Amino acid sequence: MTTQGIYKVDQRNMASSLILFLLAALVLAASLALGVGSVSNPQSGFMPFWISLLMLAFSLILFGMAYQNRSIKVRWADLWHQLHWQKSVLAAAFLAVYIFLLPWAGYLIATSALMIVLFRLTSMKAWTAVVGAALAVAFSYGLFFLILKTPLPRGIWSF
Repeated sequence: MTTQGIYKVDQRNMASSLILFLLAALVLAASLALGVGSVSNPQSGFMPFWISLLMLAFSLILFGMAYQNRSIKVRWADLWHQLHWQKSVLAAAFLAVYIFLLPWAGYLIATSALMIVLFRLTSMKAWTAVVGAALAVAFSYGLFFLILKTPLPRGIWSF
């Protein structure tokens, strides 16, 4: 039996951990350029710095786990067998629509519609998706607009 066309299962995890590591390293470098500051006096790069450190740690853990499990072998076609990429493409498409809809429709309407669609993509029942979206939008609106005083897009209806 030849091994041509046979790849290790965890090569996907090894590759994704390396991509995550590189992304985290870029974010870390950018956050250092912005300035980190301290807990009592954070600067612009404070949160990205700590998040990128966590990403670096998780990417190293993922790489180590994938490296330990590298003995399992499957065929190249089997790597993509259980992958359901359609929902990911739909979610990305709806996020792109959301970007264009947000300034026109406003935060409340656009985000509610997006949340309903995303919840429905996870096979949630319609009424559960509507209730979940309403709760998520109400919580985020309350947090950002009312408590943190962050201006949110109002849209053409001014609410």
